[in-house]
Parts: sequence; C-alpha cells; structure tokens
Amino acid sequence: MESFTDIALLAQIRGDDHDAFDILFERYWKKLYQTAFARLDDDTIAQDVVQEVFIKIWQRRKSLEVHTSFENYLQSAVRFGVISHFRSKKANDLQLQNALERINLLEDSIDSLTDYFELEKTLEDAVSCMPEMLKKVYLLRSENHSVKAIAGQLGLADQTVKNYIAEVSRRLRIIIAEKYPEKHLTYLLLLISVLHK
Repeated sequence: MESFTDIALLAQIRGDDHDAFDILFERYWKKLYQTAFARLDDDTIAQDVVQEVFIKIWQRRKSLEVHTSFENYLQSAVRFGVISHFRSKKANDLQLQNALERINLLEDSIDSLTDYFELEKTLEDAVSCMPEMLKKVYLLRSENHSVKAIAGQLGLADQTVKNYIAEVSRRLRIIIAEKYPEKHLTYLLLLISVLHK
C-alpha cells in the first residue's frame, strides 16, 4: 500500500482505512512540520498545527474534495492553520501582536479554508506568469525568508530584493482588485502579511 498514489490512499481513507491514513501521515508529516515551524518558530505549536490538519482530514474523510495535488492541499491547510493559531493566540510579544492585528482584519472574509484555497490558487496562477526572478523572490518570501536571506541566495542587493517584492505586490494587488471586488481590501491585507513581514 505504501506505493499507492495519494489519490488511491484518499479513496481508501474514505472507506475508513486507518492504514492508508497512517501512510499519508508518514509521507507528508515532516514537510508539513517544516512549513509550520518556519512560520511559528515553536516546535510544540508546529506539531499541534500539523496534527490538527490531519485530524480534520480524518473527520472530513467522507466529504473531502481535493482539487489540487494532495501535497498542495496539505501545505495550504497548514498555512491556514498557522493563521488561525495567530488569530486565536493572546500574546504580548510585539511581532506576534503585529501579526495578530493583520490577521484579525482578515477574520470575516478569510474564515473558511475554501476562501483561503481560492485566494492562494489565484496568487499562484498570477505569480507563475511573472518573470523568473519575481517568481523566485515571491516564493522565498512566502516561505518566510528575510530580505537579506533572499538577497544572499539569489546573489542580489537587499534593495533589489525589496524592489522585486514591491513589484510583485503591485501586480498581485491589481489582480486581486479585479477578481475580488467585494473582498479585495481584506485579501490585500493577507497579501501584505505574506510579503511585508
């Protein structure tokens, strides 16, 4: 069963197969933990976020619909879990407080995983059409790398990276405003929270 595709394993899980669920868990646990830890910098909370994602998948196994690769679905679910964690956590730390303020503004419109997936897909599609360097900067920034780290990795000056981030942000703002006229201000705040940490 370990050689089964994700789709085949998901079909087994819908039939209450615990072994299939365990295989998917082992297949993706480490990657998802790394994603959560990069954003939270806390081992215990990162593990909790990933476990919560898998718990919800098991609870919703009968009705679960995945319209992208299962790995992309899981990564998006983890990122949403991190946002939910920041939203619910009461903390005095200044950096966390800033994140909370941004995320609280999103609460009304980004309240469902479906909305979040739709927005993320829009951003991914838009970025995939951009010049290679803009694409690389966006992907590294969305993975929580600092401007200095991106500059070092791509062999660019810090200011050049900042200029690229500003350009990606400008292009995505236009797309969001056109596609989501009713929610675009809220979605823009999410974009800002990703690019301008």
